[in-house]
Amino acid sequence: YQINPHFIFNSLNSISSLTISNPAKARDMTIKLSSFFRNTLSKNEKQKSKLREEINNAKLYLDIEKVRFEDKFDFVEEVKDECKEMEVPSMILQPLFENAIKHGVYESLDKVTIKLSCGMEEEYFKITVENNFDPDAVPRKGEGIGIKNIRNRLKLIYNQDNLLTVQKTDNIFKVNIFIPV
Repeated sequence: YQINPHFIFNSLNSISSLTISNPAKARDMTIKLSSFFRNTLSKNEKQKSKLREEINNAKLYLDIEKVRFEDKFDFVEEVKDECKEMEVPSMILQPLFENAIKHGVYESLDKVTIKLSCGMEEEYFKITVENNFDPDAVPRKGEGIGIKNIRNRLKLIYNQDNLLTVQKTDNIFKVNIFIPV
């Protein structure tokens, strides 16, 4: 699994700064970063995990980024308890949250809302991650590796190539993942 190296560098730089200005917050961020990496590394061997575990790890990541961006973004979770027990490919959400930070929060002057939702749609368990973005911002270069990796993993695991859709409107970027039930 790929984790953006800039996330690591930025997190460590934030912790370094906080050790002087707010040691308690630096300690909290260090613990969250450690937990995030522990969860990420432990999933390297597991092909699937509960959506609940994926969400918890994503929240650790977002909490760490919240230190950097403070009030520049909100996270909204619209996930029913029964959805949280569904099995999904491990680390399937992480690249989507990284994209939301990189292409939404980082580029926007306005507050960004990152929203996670899920539910059943026909014979699929549908997971949606969406965020608003500034359509006038100069886009950061990206190679689309995160979404490409998700698409390839879904195809390998479920032998279908229709399990990921991307929708981009005027100021909303939305990714839907469909897990066969």
